[in-house]
Amino acid sequence: MAESYGLVFKAGDDNRVVIDSEYSRLVVMYKGRYVGAEENGNSSSTYFPSPITTQEQPLVFIRPDSANGIIGMSNLEIFGSAGNWTGFRVRIFNMYTIKPVGRWFVAGYVAQPLATFGVRLRDASRKTIFDSGTPAAQFVRASNTWTYAGSGTTGQGVTITYFNSQFNLNEDEYMLINNLCMQAVTIASGTVNRQIAAMWNYPSKILTLGMIGVQNAIVTGVTVMVGRITQ
Repeated sequence: MAESYGLVFKAGDDNRVVIDSEYSRLVVMYKGRYVGAEENGNSSSTYFPSPITTQEQPLVFIRPDSANGIIGMSNLEIFGSAGNWTGFRVRIFNMYTIKPVGRWFVAGYVAQPLATFGVRLRDASRKTIFDSGTPAAQFVRASNTWTYAGSGTTGQGVTITYFNSQFNLNEDEYMLINNLCMQAVTIASGTVNRQIAAMWNYPSKILTLGMIGVQNAIVTGVTVMVGRITQ
């Protein structure tokens, strides 16, 4: 919250800050649908209408379509680099998981001057930090409660360890994929890629994380973040 001059809007019984003249809010830059169009529909590469030029990685959220089975969310990746973020990828986990299809949005702590009428705020350098025509996004909850579910090997012979968690998304909720794109950090030696795969058993409402290349793990600290678009 601003400590000197500017504009502050608060809401709710907790007086949470909705708009602050000194800090950007999380806003939606682009949104749409993703669908598998590569590898016989097994992989989906989605590109933003134009590159996102922030130095920090934009936040990509997905909401897989409801399905009667296990939805695979593997080989997750944010395309691009600092100043030139171009898209993202979602892929099946294996031949038994449902192919990628669903809705997405990408958000960041920036604002775009879109509104013809309304309110627009700029900081001291005249950078737009709020525009009433830009949809906002917010985090609604997070969870990192996991149960060890065993281990095995992938089709390529790499060790994989599984963790389960009760998980559900309302129709207007999305899951952040950025932290699932990162390689798992361990203290073990070796150069094998330690990737994270995700599988959502939709009928059972169970999310499974597969820690690929991680040996002898019985706990994980990965946090699943859920967000939604607000108007």
